[in-house]
Amino acid sequence: MPVGGLVFLLFALLSIGAAVALYAAIRDETRDLPTMSREEAERRARDEGMRYNETRSRGTDRRPDDSGRGDRTDWDTDRADDRDW
Repeated sequence: MPVGGLVFLLFALLSIGAAVALYAAIRDETRDLPTMSREEAERRARDEGMRYNETRSRGTDRRPDDSGRGDRTDWDTDRADDRDW
């Protein structure tokens, strides 16, 4: 049974060591955060929002139809396999 106890002790030490290492890494990352003024933060948020919206609108698969709306659905048209029902 001493082998089982040794494996448990080794696992416990590795678990505690990993938790302490993760805590230390997070603490080092959050130390001395850069600060900015409110105006600078608002400007950056607007710029990032504009860039996000530009990249998202390029990837859409909506095509404008005759009415100019890209999300139009023809509910009144029948599908070929539903006509006999």
